[in-house]
Amino acid sequence: MGSGERGEFIAYFKIMLAPKNLPQEFTTWNIQHKAPEGPYWWVKVVRGRNFAWRNRYNLPPWLIRQIGPFGFQLNSLARSFEYPWCFFATPLEAGMQVLEVGAGSSGFQFVLAKSRLEVTSVDPLINPSKQVNWIFTAEQFNNLNQAFGGKVNFIQDFLQNAQLERDTYDRVFSISAIEHIPPEEIAPLVQEIARILKLGGFFIATIDLFMDCYPFTDKISNKYGSNISVCSLIEASGLKIKVGNPDELCGYPEFKPENICKQLEKFLVVKNVGDKSPILTQCIVLEKVT
Repeated sequence: MGSGERGEFIAYFKIMLAPKNLPQEFTTWNIQHKAPEGPYWWVKVVRGRNFAWRNRYNLPPWLIRQIGPFGFQLNSLARSFEYPWCFFATPLEAGMQVLEVGAGSSGFQFVLAKSRLEVTSVDPLINPSKQVNWIFTAEQFNNLNQAFGGKVNFIQDFLQNAQLERDTYDRVFSISAIEHIPPEEIAPLVQEIARILKLGGFFIATIDLFMDCYPFTDKISNKYGSNISVCSLIEASGLKIKVGNPDELCGYPEFKPENICKQLEKFLVVKNVGDKSPILTQCIVLEKVT
């Protein structure tokens, strides 16, 4: 199962900011799972977000499976790195208890389940703010889940309210979700993640780095969120950095925006449709050691 078969961390997983060029292993993974947006024919059909797109959750199960698990949520092209990176970042073994926070209708949770992991997905499935017009219901989630085998245990709630047992999960994943929640909720969230992780378990996360917000500009936030202090997040969690370089993680004294700007040609730089400001991807792995 990817890195689980090797049982070790690989050198290119040490990168803190997503690189411009994908490793071949990532490209192969994306092709296998039709990530990050589904197959080309589906992307072509639903370009412009037409009738087929609006009714995608009601398609017959056989067609849902043909589209694949990643064809049902609008995704940044940064996910072509984030999904395989999170999958390969730590050793995975069949039967592990894993959890994804804020998964929405992302296909990552279904790939984990297909890989014989015991998967729990926690998401309130509500619009995160008045500025974001995103509606996704439990019924729609269940339609996808059943089409892909019905193996994901879905909890419709915020993680802090889910009342999960402590020391239960081998892995917790968060893929570009934390930066979209209110800043005051970040510390309680990561503390809950630390509580439910087993000793020796890992928290694997990717976090957007918006170059049109502080500390790159004076603007505090944009319509997607704001740049959070990864340093403060890690300190609040009580977890130990397994993969993390303060030079490339926002909030550390060693992080210098001017140095990042000088090296942009090295990194995966994504611009969302209609936006001009680039977004980078920060990657961390934290371990529960006590």
